[in-house]
Amino acid sequence: MRLLWVIIGVCLAGAKGLAQIEVPLSPAVEQRIAAAYLSDDERRELRVYHGLWEQDDLDSPARRAAAALSVGAIGHAWLSDPQAPLLDRAEAMLQRGELVECLDLLAGEGSIRAMRLRAEALAGLGRYEQADAALDPLVEKMFRDTLEASEIVDGVRGLLLRMQIRGPARGDGTDYRQVLSLLNKARDELDRLAWPVRLAEAELLYSRHNSGEAADAALEALSLNPRCVRAWALLGRIRVDQFNFDGAEQVARQIDSIASPMGVVSPEAELIRVRSLLRQREAEMADAPVERLLGAYPLHREGLALRAAVAAGKYEFDRAAELLALFDELSPGNPLGWYEVGRVEAETRQYEAAAASLAEANRRLPNWSAPLIERGLLEMQTGRDDEALSALRRAVQLDPFNARAANSLRLIEQLAGYARVESEHFIVRYRPGVDEVLAREMPAVLEQIHARVCGNQAGGMDHEPPGKTVIELMPNHEWFAVRITGMPSIHTMAASTGPVIAMESPREGPGSQIGPYDWARVLQHEYTHTVSLSRTHNRIAHWMTEAAAVYLEDAPRDTATWKLLADAFRNDALFDMDEINFAFVRPKKPTDRAQAYAQGHWMYEFIIERWGPGAPLELMDRAAEGMEPNEAFKVVLGVDHEAFLAAFKQWARGQLEQAGLLLDEQVPTLSELLEPWLAKWVAEGVEPTPERRLEALHAVLADVPNHPDVVEAVILAETARTGGEPTAELLELLERYARLRPVDELAHRLLARWYLTRDDPDEQLKAIPHLEYLDVRQTQGASFAAELSRLYVRAGDLERAWLKAERATMVAPFDANLREHAARIALVRKDLQAAERHIEALTIIEPDREQHMRRLEAVRAMRAGRSSG
Repeated sequence: MRLLWVIIGVCLAGAKGLAQIEVPLSPAVEQRIAAAYLSDDERRELRVYHGLWEQDDLDSPARRAAAALSVGAIGHAWLSDPQAPLLDRAEAMLQRGELVECLDLLAGEGSIRAMRLRAEALAGLGRYEQADAALDPLVEKMFRDTLEASEIVDGVRGLLLRMQIRGPARGDGTDYRQVLSLLNKARDELDRLAWPVRLAEAELLYSRHNSGEAADAALEALSLNPRCVRAWALLGRIRVDQFNFDGAEQVARQIDSIASPMGVVSPEAELIRVRSLLRQREAEMADAPVERLLGAYPLHREGLALRAAVAAGKYEFDRAAELLALFDELSPGNPLGWYEVGRVEAETRQYEAAAASLAEANRRLPNWSAPLIERGLLEMQTGRDDEALSALRRAVQLDPFNARAANSLRLIEQLAGYARVESEHFIVRYRPGVDEVLAREMPAVLEQIHARVCGNQAGGMDHEPPGKTVIELMPNHEWFAVRITGMPSIHTMAASTGPVIAMESPREGPGSQIGPYDWARVLQHEYTHTVSLSRTHNRIAHWMTEAAAVYLEDAPRDTATWKLLADAFRNDALFDMDEINFAFVRPKKPTDRAQAYAQGHWMYEFIIERWGPGAPLELMDRAAEGMEPNEAFKVVLGVDHEAFLAAFKQWARGQLEQAGLLLDEQVPTLSELLEPWLAKWVAEGVEPTPERRLEALHAVLADVPNHPDVVEAVILAETARTGGEPTAELLELLERYARLRPVDELAHRLLARWYLTRDDPDEQLKAIPHLEYLDVRQTQGASFAAELSRLYVRAGDLERAWLKAERATMVAPFDANLREHAARIALVRKDLQAAERHIEALTIIEPDREQHMRRLEAVRAMRAGRSSG
């Protein structure tokens, strides 16, 4: 028998990025089917069971029904055939949402599978007391009879439903371990090739937010049955959770291809698409897949719940309420609709509505942990920690092995012991210890940020959020990630959820992702999100909230960003107004997300320059009213998206020309200028060695001395010969390049390096303007600010030396050497209060060094003497 390979890509927990892996058909399955002792009929039965059938194998109603269930073709006529097995027909009815009909069909059936189906149908109808009673005989059979692997799987599903209805019998996780042990027994002792066991294990692990092991179990199920659509669907859900939306669509198409020979709509594929679009904040586009699903299966409960969630995602709250009422007509008391709506409301930051929806879901089924977990995470995002603590404690009691709930509960319990510092508009919370050094200094900086972001100067939001914003200083990256998402797997250093901004402490050492960084600039960005979301009631286009935040960083664009924009412009690859939103959450190229940030900021600058600083705020207000973005542009700016982009590109061309990144079309490119030399080398049969290339570049430079690409190429070629070091002969060329391309850091870095390595102190001071250029663009580390402070001290400019020392200690607040330097300058300036602040910080950073305490006491005595004098 030929080897069947299933090729999929899955992002495993702990892996870096998306790994393409191969899942071969289990050799044991091949051996089982090829066994010589099997009859043709037995071999045919096994091929159907393992998803390896060919059309001739589907020669009976039972085999056809089994195949249809395997591929998720629940609407196929084979599953309505009276000759098909009754339980397969009932399973299809259950999945289609025909719950009353399912119960009628099951009347008098007493197998474990029938009991499980009956209980699930009753639960789907919201009749939980009856569902619980229907599980009594199942539980009795589970612990009395000797069961086959398939019966254990049905029994486990029944036990999990009972836990959802009643809650666990014990709070120590015994119930969960018991269920796992039953599945382990079915797998290890009864049938190692039973793919339903692996599938049940995968779904159980996924429900506990153990995505890595869930993916492994799903892949094992696929190695035993490559047509198991439910295993594929679980992998699709994991991809949606991990924001791998292209991967999710690949899985949906794979499911479509598996189900397409049956000629029916695949509900699992459409569910993946709906969830993916909702996660991308593209609820308008989610209408199509949800309607395809419900067009085929109008009673499908998950589809009906998601239809209401789609309405909520479009901010059509009255419509969502109507759809929830329709859901309740079918399944009164069932919490699924409220749960799905609440999740979407939370993701769109409609926090009050989400809290109400999730509370209603919890009221309907109090022992189901999922709404409690979502409610706990939501309350963490809003800063209501008491409510979060209550919800998460209850969730962990019900579901102690849920990784997301357990991680979040541990964090919220830790937060209860955090200290706090308050100012007029902020609360800073921090773990007692060395982070106190930074926490004490943050309020003054934060109030300056508030004045800028909430003010009415160009780019300001002209709005204040209600209440104080909470800044939570997380001690390391792991806890920062848990604070934001509930799982330790996020790659940034700060994030705003609206009322709360969490940030990783800018420290070196284990657990830190990037070390010291310009946290004030980062918080100014994140606080802009807080304020813009408040102004728009969390209804703002993704590109615009990011554009406003980057604009309000009040920092110049760095070289890499300028070159990224120039490259996009030259290649006609700037995003349109739809593409830019997708680029944030569904990038097609590695540079797409960075380009979306950069282009959005660029467009925001253009709007302010062309239409004035009030124009972006008017656009935000129209978004808050629910106006469609293109219409808002026409109302506020007088142009639609297409006309706006045309005008923007014309303006952008001028910007790039001023930056020296775009030359007149009549000016030859560097490649064109080098073509004669390349032709000469080819004719001579010689290699274009670095020496020959440098000779050619100098010759070209003599002809076009102000061509920025040529000047840059000569600089790079010359420094390549010297190990990156500048030479005296390059100084004039470096100064020229700095004038020709004022947005490029290259010349400033090399000039700063040249002057700093001179023996003459006066020559070293010439590095100052170049270091200033670099410092304002530096986001990680404080090296430029620290060097500038030392140079200004040498130049006798104590005021500038002090400002740079303050900036250096702000970016790297736990660097003892920088604190020492700042304290010395403060003492020379006779600023005893500032000196005391830095020396006191040293007593916390280096508590074992007694000299810090002695110096602190001395400074305090000096201050006391000054006061008494």
